[in-house]
Amino acid sequence: MSDASNLLLRLDAVTPITPEHPTQEDLIPWRDRIDAIDRLMINLLNERANCAVAIGHIKRKVGLPVYVPAREEDVLNNVTHANPGPLSNQAVRRLYERIIDETRSLERQLSENNA
Repeated sequence: MSDASNLLLRLDAVTPITPEHPTQEDLIPWRDRIDAIDRLMINLLNERANCAVAIGHIKRKVGLPVYVPAREEDVLNNVTHANPGPLSNQAVRRLYERIIDETRSLERQLSENNA
C-alpha cells in the first residue's frame, strides 16, 4: 500500500474532536491532521504532475499542441463542480490555476532539458 493510501486511511480513521471548553493542547490533534493532509496533498500533487508530464510527452510525440485552453477550462470546471466547500469556487479555481501553471512550468523545464 502506498504512503498516500496509508495517510488517507489514517485520516478516515481519526477525526479530532473540538471540546466545549478547548485548551491549547486541543490544537495538537488538529495540527497533526493538517500535517497528514499536507503529506497526502504533496503526494497527490506530484502524482498529478507525473500524469501531466506523461500527457505532454504523448502530445508532443503525436503532434498535438501541449497547451489546450479548452481542456484547462474543463479541468477548472470539473474541480469547481466537485467542490463541496467550505472553500469558495473562486478559491478552488485560483488554486488549480496555480497548480496548472506550475505543472506547465515543469513541462517546459523537462522539455528544455531533453532538447
